[in-house]
Amino acid sequence: MAGQRAQLSAVTLEYFQHGSGPERVLFIHGFQASGRIWHAVQAALPAEQYTSVAVNNRGAGASDAPADESAFGVQPFAADALELAAQMGWESFTLVGHSLGGATVAQIAVDAPERIKGLVLLDPADPDGRDIPAGDVETFLDERMAARREQQARGGGGDGLDAADMDSEPWRAALVADIAAAPERRLRGSLRSMFELRLGSRVATLPMPVLLAGGDADALIPLGAMLDTWRKYPPGTGLHMWHGVGHSPNVDCPDALAALLRRFVEETIPGRV
Repeated sequence: MAGQRAQLSAVTLEYFQHGSGPERVLFIHGFQASGRIWHAVQAALPAEQYTSVAVNNRGAGASDAPADESAFGVQPFAADALELAAQMGWESFTLVGHSLGGATVAQIAVDAPERIKGLVLLDPADPDGRDIPAGDVETFLDERMAARREQQARGGGGDGLDAADMDSEPWRAALVADIAAAPERRLRGSLRSMFELRLGSRVATLPMPVLLAGGDADALIPLGAMLDTWRKYPPGTGLHMWHGVGHSPNVDCPDALAALLRRFVEETIPGRV
């Protein structure tokens, strides 16, 4: 799946498109990953029925990586995604976010609820971000980046993608390479934005159907934390957990995730309407 590029008002973004069907789905990746993490899920969606786009956020893959750390984070990622959707002529679409991308899609949903047909949160970050004393922020960021460098030195893939078979397919190897190449300013800016994110009261009243899905063996965002996040969304928000699956169902069980997404798009959303 070859990447395409879109010139936005502030940056040029790379994205991956699959299919040409009437159902439109926008995928947003997480902290260290890139849009390639959705490759197998996109491939499992019927091309004649779905048009799916997986965005490379700023600093991911071939997307622009501004020099200033403040140019990265949930808010700019969300604004870029909305601008890209508008540039593609997407008036309404289903929105899917993974990990930190779960916070990004929450921001998009509260900023432009009229454009979102349905919202899917995959092993998502808390819409209220992280609570840490202001004086400890820089220490936390420094320690997190040092831990990442140590992980990379050991050959770890990052973001829970340490499986030995990550080079078994070209897209998997390319994803690991994208993770390794993620500039620290993007990661620091992303984490810093989470310290200020407080969307819980706003996501509680979202009008569109919402589904939270994840793996019950997630070591990065444990099941209890995901359930706390699920409770912040509107009553009736769907919940689906895969037993024995970790932080990235989009890599570990992409066909099952695509099937779940199809049921949500083809049954849940029309049923709510």
